[in-house]
Amino acid sequence: MRIKSKLALILMFSMLLSSPSLVGATEQEPGLYNQEIEKAVQYLHTVQNEDGGFPYLPGQGSSQSVSCWVIMALNQAGEVIDAPEWAPAGNTPWDYLHSCQEDLINSCDLARTLLALTSGSEETEYQGINLVQQILSLQQENGHFAWLSQGEEAFINSHIWSILALHSADQSIPELEKAKQWLVERQNTDGGFGWCEGIPSDADDTAAAIRALMLMGEDPDQSEVINRSLAYLKSCQGQDGGFSSGYMNGDKSNGSSDAWVIQALLSTGQWPLSPFWAQNNYNVIDHLLGLQDASGFFHYTAGVTAGPVQTTATALIALCQLAQQAEPVETPGPAEKTRSFTDLSDSYWAYAAIMELLEAGILTGYPDGSFKPEKSVNRAEFATMIVKGMGLTADEDSSDTGFKDLPQGFWALGSIQTCVQKGYVNGMPGGIFQPTGNITGAQLAAILVRTGGSEAASDPVPGPYWYEELVRLAGGKDLLYPAFDPHAPASRAQCAYSIMKLRSSLGLN
Repeated sequence: MRIKSKLALILMFSMLLSSPSLVGATEQEPGLYNQEIEKAVQYLHTVQNEDGGFPYLPGQGSSQSVSCWVIMALNQAGEVIDAPEWAPAGNTPWDYLHSCQEDLINSCDLARTLLALTSGSEETEYQGINLVQQILSLQQENGHFAWLSQGEEAFINSHIWSILALHSADQSIPELEKAKQWLVERQNTDGGFGWCEGIPSDADDTAAAIRALMLMGEDPDQSEVINRSLAYLKSCQGQDGGFSSGYMNGDKSNGSSDAWVIQALLSTGQWPLSPFWAQNNYNVIDHLLGLQDASGFFHYTAGVTAGPVQTTATALIALCQLAQQAEPVETPGPAEKTRSFTDLSDSYWAYAAIMELLEAGILTGYPDGSFKPEKSVNRAEFATMIVKGMGLTADEDSSDTGFKDLPQGFWALGSIQTCVQKGYVNGMPGGIFQPTGNITGAQLAAILVRTGGSEAASDPVPGPYWYEELVRLAGGKDLLYPAFDPHAPASRAQCAYSIMKLRSSLGLN
């Protein structure tokens, strides 16, 4: 039995309000994703326990956390979960939730439970606890939602999910500007968000942060924090079109990250099927649907089954939102794939090189439609360009950074380690890498020569002109950009030009 759930209506309404590009759009083909949605719903039928709940793994006892996600997914899909078909032994998912003996011990427990309740009803009380009032009581003077007695002083996810849950209950956020500013100030330098202060960014928490910021009034057309977050998400997209979660699980695309990113994109008015959000002609929907098993569940990564019940629930939520969403009449997205960057014309000196690397998935533009060709590139960014340009895989397994200024979990650590292992990159005096320092022309030339495998490449000569021989070798191979200056920082356009030349010399383009 299917109904249009309250959660679905709220999500559609909020997305239309926050996404001007979708207003007046044409509807998608009727029944889009119906088959995949139905298969996922049927799978969830097969794993439901007699107590009405759902397990982490089929055959295990019911989990309060997993059951909450499944309840949200089923309500999003329009299922009537208090109907007999969802009571295999007389107990519905609601029965399980209200009789569950698991304690709610942190803010995310409170928020998740409230989200489950409000996904299908107006109810906000759980086993004698008014969840709205409980969450409100956790807000600190600086606007941060955190259960301090449970050690959440630095938790970012507690704040994000409290905001999402309160919104689902139609509860306004007290001290709204403080709450928003607290979250904005926790954005990492790469544009993403981690689950806790001091933790590297990941796609899942960044996607959730975007949704919370949107609900607190950020305008995606004007907001720098939203644009930087979207740029970070783009950096997490793999060649298969899917999204990796970031430092937590390396660079392998996974279904859960796909689902969270889809929801974040829709909330900002981005269309997940637009050319900008594609890699090698694959988009996130292609990847997500490719993870669905014939039996209906979703693999976490290709060929890997991990937490199939919860993964299926999160995928189902995303597919339902896509099916209920209006597709734009035009799907330009940011300008990357349409060749219409706001700051880059086809007469620009490095235009051809930039476009070649964009097509190869080595570079991306910015969600605001710009490319920023004159922006300086730092050493960490250049390491990632080299790894992608050479078709290599970042080493995500190493935990020993080897450099004093590279903490474990640093966003570009895998790429830097790969470059170091290959002999492309050296550190700086004093045992540091200086990842945020600008890459100079001399350093770029040295890396290009080493990456190109020149037998004549040698260690730098001591002294102020250590780079002379390396620059001569790079120039002899036509790897240097016009107006090369060994002392000046290299720009995005200059790096693109030289990497294009290197790829051409190695037959990689």
